[in-house]
Amino acid sequence: MSRNQFKMKKIFKIFSVLLISSVVLTSCEDYGTEKNFNGVQLFYTFEITESEANSLGRYLIESEFADGGEKTVQLNKSGNTYEFRMIVKKGIEQDPEYVELGKYMAAEISTEVFNGAQVDVHFCDEYLETLRVMPMASH
Repeated sequence: MSRNQFKMKKIFKIFSVLLISSVVLTSCEDYGTEKNFNGVQLFYTFEITESEANSLGRYLIESEFADGGEKTVQLNKSGNTYEFRMIVKKGIEQDPEYVELGKYMAAEISTEVFNGAQVDVHFCDEYLETLRVMPMASH
């Protein structure tokens, strides 16, 4: 395992603690198509292909983000920017350390899943409404 892979696994484990358990999102909102990857409830919007969603899902398993614990995330695309949206405990979006980790996570997802395309991580409330956006950090 490379040093970056080890670091990413550690970051994902930290985020695993901060993510709210998977919630059944049952409102009038359309969160997209749902897939499950080892406990991660992944919604993807019409802007995302099933292949892109599967690639992200495989990465989440490999990086141990998808560790059997229930989590809810969404993958969206706005223009040329991928949005990795995840439900977090309220207040995390204000913590500078987690904001930096979010930027690093965005950069790793960009490199490992989307061939260097722009990725932003969104910390979201339980309705997948954005609390804070972290654009990817430069490596």
